[in-house]
Amino acid sequence: MTRLLSIAILASLWLLGCQPAEDTSWTAFKKCGASTCVSEALAVKAAFLKNPKGLMQDFLRTYEAGEDHLVGWLYLLRDSVLTNPQAGTYEERVGWRDEVLNAAQPYVDDPKLGEIARVIMENLEAIAFADEVEEEPLVVENLVFTGTYTLDGGDGSTGELAVSEQDGNTLRFRLQAVGAAPARNQGQLTGVATLVSVTEARFSTQEFGSECMLLLRWSSNGVEVVTEKGDPAACGLGAGVIPDGVYARKDYKDPFLSAADAKKAALLQGEWISADDPKAAIRIAEGRLFQLYDGAEVEPPVRCLYFPKCPSGCLPVATTPCLKVIGQDEVCYTIVKADGKTLALSLIGGTGNTNRYVRKK
Repeated sequence: MTRLLSIAILASLWLLGCQPAEDTSWTAFKKCGASTCVSEALAVKAAFLKNPKGLMQDFLRTYEAGEDHLVGWLYLLRDSVLTNPQAGTYEERVGWRDEVLNAAQPYVDDPKLGEIARVIMENLEAIAFADEVEEEPLVVENLVFTGTYTLDGGDGSTGELAVSEQDGNTLRFRLQAVGAAPARNQGQLTGVATLVSVTEARFSTQEFGSECMLLLRWSSNGVEVVTEKGDPAACGLGAGVIPDGVYARKDYKDPFLSAADAKKAALLQGEWISADDPKAAIRIAEGRLFQLYDGAEVEPPVRCLYFPKCPSGCLPVATTPCLKVIGQDEVCYTIVKADGKTLALSLIGGTGNTNRYVRKK
């Protein structure tokens, strides 16, 4: 009996040893587990086209383990790539969809992989490409608010506007203005403005006796300050000091960070290569996060905010530094490690996996 048991154990170990290793792109995608994992999803697509049977075996094992990563991959591929006009032309995106369908089609009647193949076919065949219009869609730029801006009024008046985007659709700001010669009166106004649209924020106060209302309107050229209500006195500025005008961007740095926190934020800037897939990368620059694959951007950049401590909008709240990424969805990552050479991020509320990167040389 002991000999038979030993033979059975050895046979089980032999069978386990014969199991093919899971494709590294699929492993990386499962670890990522977020709506921003577009480069990881594209890596799975490339591996699937190269070896559809092997990837479907990986999909099947994951499905049998009770995990829904296959559905997550298909949704991300559909919503962020195939139906995203920013990802490619209409013809290119239809071609990418057909490549995946053609790779899955031979396995639809396979006794083992048929169910997986049919899930892929059903999800991608249902994409309504025909509903797209030929005209270019209206794209609203994901503007970055944080930074320092300067004004040269042309008449000798000058100004500086410092802005930091906070949690909960608010902007902390400091406005310094100097009037025209010969008086060159000056003043400073600080406060918190509320975002009222994707390009505008409004500030209102009665701190100086009567109502002062300012509108901050962003564009690719900078930010325009418009006094909607009140005179210079109502806004706490010197006599004749009108802060209105277009302030040109000076930089993208958060002007309200401490020196120590500003140094930490600077360590995040640059391009980072995924430790799981050398073709996948992210770039953090100019207040945005860019998703890259094989050197090309795979979707429009999204706003990226650094917080010394994760704010209340990042549920659950963490006391560690974090990044808040604002696109179609808002997600937060705790900064596990950032030493200038390596970067490790973990999705708050995710599976607990850590995405690791090394700085591009």
